[in-house]
Amino acid sequence: MTSTKNLRLARFVKTLLDIIYGLLIFACVALVLWVAISPVIFNQAGILGTASVPVTLGTGDEPGIEVSFNGSTRNTIQAAFVEETQGTLRLETSSLYLIFIANAAKLVTGIGLAYVFYLLRIIVQAILDGNPFAPGNAPLIRRIGYCVLALGFLQPTVGYIAAAEVLNQLPATSPVLNPGIPFDAEVILATLLILLLAHIWSYGLELESDQELTI
Repeated sequence: MTSTKNLRLARFVKTLLDIIYGLLIFACVALVLWVAISPVIFNQAGILGTASVPVTLGTGDEPGIEVSFNGSTRNTIQAAFVEETQGTLRLETSSLYLIFIANAAKLVTGIGLAYVFYLLRIIVQAILDGNPFAPGNAPLIRRIGYCVLALGFLQPTVGYIAAAEVLNQLPATSPVLNPGIPFDAEVILATLLILLLAHIWSYGLELESDQELTI
């Protein structure tokens, strides 16, 4: 039996997930509507839109910004630079193509996150219903793990493609800008933890089934 304290925590988590899920759905719909109606607004009002993509600053195979320095160590150091300086390139532009490319990358991320939170809501609802080890919960957790893995690869990759396309439309920049790094190694650890949780969940379900058969 689920304790009152655990039920309260589950209700709180469920409420929080509902709010985040609702905000993600609202953001995705608003982004789609904005991309759809922004051409009309820009053409009539003559205003500029914003396109933002992830970039790194620097040149060559190892992006970096050259660092100037003074002091007694100057004679012993030939050069200094900051490696892999990451940031966001923001453009105030009337180009609907650039705005569409930048927002499309964000929309992919929003849809992926909304689906993950949708699955989480189902699992927490099962806990509230007093059936945390329902047979369908373990596959849901595995699905969340695979979604996080896919999103971890897809989000930076789409951002990289968007940034590369935006930079292709720009003349030579100073300092040199490169698309953002298209991979985050931390997503592998997050995915492994989620899949491990799914395995533990399945094992708990097997133990519960064996106990019921024994009784």
